[in-house]
Amino acid sequence: MPERSPGVDAIVLAGGRGSRMPGTDKVLATVDGRTLLGHVLTATAFCDRVVVVGPRPSALDGPAAADLRFTRETPHFGGPVRALRAGLEAIDRSADPVPASDDDVILTVSADLPFVHENALRSLVDALRSREVDAVFATDAAGRVQYLVGAWRRGALQRGVAAALVGVDDTRERGPSVRAALPQATATLALDDVEDVDTPEDLAAARARAERSPDLDAARRRIRARVAPLPVRHGRPSDHYGGCLADPMVAVRPFPSFDTSAMDGWAVAGQGPWKVDDGVVVTAGFTGTTAVADGRAVRIATGAPVPVGTTVIRDEFTVRSGDDLRRRPDAPVRDDARRVGEDWAVGAVLAGAGRSVTPALVSTALSAGVESVTLRAAPRVDVVLSGDELSDSVDPPPGSIRDTVGPVLPHYLRWCGLDPVSTRRCRDTDDDFDEALAAGDADVVVIVGATGFGAADPLADALARADARPVVRGLACRPGGSTSVSVTPSGRLVVGLPGNPFAAVATACAILPDVARALTGGAPRRQYGLPAQPISSSTVTRLLPATATADGRWRVADTVRTAHLAALVECDALAVVSPGRAPDEAIEIVPLPPR
Repeated sequence: MPERSPGVDAIVLAGGRGSRMPGTDKVLATVDGRTLLGHVLTATAFCDRVVVVGPRPSALDGPAAADLRFTRETPHFGGPVRALRAGLEAIDRSADPVPASDDDVILTVSADLPFVHENALRSLVDALRSREVDAVFATDAAGRVQYLVGAWRRGALQRGVAAALVGVDDTRERGPSVRAALPQATATLALDDVEDVDTPEDLAAARARAERSPDLDAARRRIRARVAPLPVRHGRPSDHYGGCLADPMVAVRPFPSFDTSAMDGWAVAGQGPWKVDDGVVVTAGFTGTTAVADGRAVRIATGAPVPVGTTVIRDEFTVRSGDDLRRRPDAPVRDDARRVGEDWAVGAVLAGAGRSVTPALVSTALSAGVESVTLRAAPRVDVVLSGDELSDSVDPPPGSIRDTVGPVLPHYLRWCGLDPVSTRRCRDTDDDFDEALAAGDADVVVIVGATGFGAADPLADALARADARPVVRGLACRPGGSTSVSVTPSGRLVVGLPGNPFAAVATACAILPDVARALTGGAPRRQYGLPAQPISSSTVTRLLPATATADGRWRVADTVRTAHLAALVECDALAVVSPGRAPDEAIEIVPLPPR
């Protein structure tokens, strides 16, 4: 019988009465342009099978799993345990080539979560698979355990549901709670965005939150939480600069791989003094064998293989008189050889998962004989420059402006950990924007301009037509207020940057490193420094040019013009000046490419 990898199915609980929201079908209430059920179906679309326990709506919004089914609990409104029973019965794997396993994962998700996302549910699955427990449940921002948001082992869920319903009269409407079905071995996982909607006040708060632009830190957290990593691949480290290891890099060969001399000096056998064999010199690259008798010494060069049975003394630690060689009286007694495996042995972990593929890591891989690693490559980016007014002319005609972003933005994107593969223009038409979002095979589309809400800013409409899911829609940041990050149903990320050159570059450098880390699985890096002068606060976060001073502080500009990049010519970084900070408080420093 063929082997089968454990699968992931989902049961979406959508059959409650919503008694605290009378007069409305709660799961069909909308937040951010999508029903609550639509948000949950989008988040569970990665599952093999999804069963919704509740009435089938007349229309579905948002992407859903290929195998989506609807069923009802018996009796209707019979409580979550009966709903789980109905969901399990509807997930029929009897026709599968290989039967279901007790270790298959069943996600249980209530249908009233307006901000739940795929990454959160995947993290529950990963937590269950990595722990010796039968179920893992989410805890929300307030620390409450959400027992209707969890990952179960199939066998544990089946046994728990059966045990909870023993002796329960199915003619009674209300059945037991999920707590009655819990296995003994459970765990919790703190997750953002798993707060549910139970009341009209909850719904109003969710809608207000969806419309509110996040600050820079909140936007970065959303990106890291809601953007799914790229698939892993195997490849040579030197072919994937800018990517991140998905698994630890492990040494294939020890280092050194043979005993080698650390310095120019002498290979000596036995206790000194020694007689010098002038006719023998061991050099780097020597592949033969050299026999050194006890009490004898031969010349050896740095990097040369150490003859068997000898130790190495560097030149400055010795005194020679004719054929006699002695150790200097004041010299330390030590071996100046590097022995096999002294730096690392075969199987040593040289870099952990999430480490960036840097020149140093590539060199270490070469030293350790590592020809292939498991990694996520640097995300490939299509740059799209929007605007009918853009021109490449030295002297643009009236009504046009010279494109000063397109030629330089790819350089900044590489600095952020991305791999720009193309740069093209886009007219301000619906057809061009639809094509910009769909064309090519890049992981990310960065669109410059058209991110506002004016008559000539069509990006938002194009994202809506593409059924893209917003991750960040506007920033409480200056410049950068019109920035957006969205995910299309195919998984492509669309980043909208402001059209002004400084705004585009500053916003890119502030958020795109987090985009790169989210897609490659790397950890975000932050740098902080003290200002060289008091900096006044404001009501929103500001991105300002900053220059390093001789004493290690940062001189920050008070204001900046956004129509060009002249303010960055003499600068080393951007300062992130957040509201409410003290004038001399440390500030985040976003490094710019070296000048």
